Amino acid sequence: MIAHITGIIDTKTPARAIIDVGGIGYELHIPASTYVTLPEIGDRVRLHTHLHVREDALLLYGFASAGELEFFRLLLSISRIGPGVALNILSGISFDEFKSAVYREDLGVLSSISGIGTKTAKRLILELKDKITEIPAETGQPPDLASSAIAGMVSLGYTRATAEAAVHGALRSEHVYDVDVGELIKAALKNV
Repeated sequence: MIAHITGIIDTKTPARAIIDVGGIGYELHIPASTYVTLPEIGDRVRLHTHLHVREDALLLYGFASAGELEFFRLLLSISRIGPGVALNILSGISFDEFKSAVYREDLGVLSSISGIGTKTAKRLILELKDKITEIPAETGQPPDLASSAIAGMVSLGYTRATAEAAVHGALRSEHVYDVDVGELIKAALKNV
């Protein structure tokens, strides 16, 4: 019904954004991965949206990319996965890591996401294994440098979204491709 919203950012938090469109403020629930990509308050933004209709409310969810939106909708297709849990998954793990965990049937990775227990992780694997088809060739291989650095920062107490933004920023700005994980984490900490 509402495919996207383009307007001025009025308010933004890691869980929601209010976008002013012609004097009307639309509240969108967002994952942390979208939050880190949002421009400053007062700047123009365009977010892909999903309208979730409940008996007692109409809830609008916003995403920085069409890929995030499709991932969200894929998660909603799983029994007993609602929008709140789907947002937790998007905020807690990247799509590639999620696909890899489903493909490898890695209950530990999936159940480490907030709101996902062992039973839900098993259901995700069972219901999504055949739906996630284009699994990259490197899936199942040891994690790359960036993934290891992100995991290291998360273990230091940073959120996954903050860690991803810092590591990718370090890779772009300092061209640290041929270093070990420790050096990449040090470079990423400069971006926090």
